Amino acid sequence: MRVDFPDKEIIPQDLRLLMRSRHIYILFSALIHLTIGVYMVLRPRLLQKAIQISGSAVLCISSVVLVWAWSVETYQTGQFSNISREGIYLSLAAVVLHVIGGFELNRRGEKLDK
Repeated sequence: MRVDFPDKEIIPQDLRLLMRSRHIYILFSALIHLTIGVYMVLRPRLLQKAIQISGSAVLCISSVVLVWAWSVETYQTGQFSNISREGIYLSLAAVVLHVIGGFELNRRGEKLDK
């Protein structure tokens, strides 16, 4: 950004805010990846495992969408768009999938108390 953009006094404040917020969204996505990577244990049941893997795939897609949003909104349009919102919603969906897939069930399919 130091090469592509002039000094901060020359850039309009709304564009600076846009660029900063998009960087925070990318950091947000990376922190979700790290958190899930540390705590995730694939469940033995096929359905749960499939839900967890689907959640990881959706999370990867959301990361790509957030980086794409940063590029489009910062360099091409220079304004807000719905791309970042879609990336954030995809991140939310991925986390929900991981929560659903991560519940520990007993043999009858009931949630265990821990």
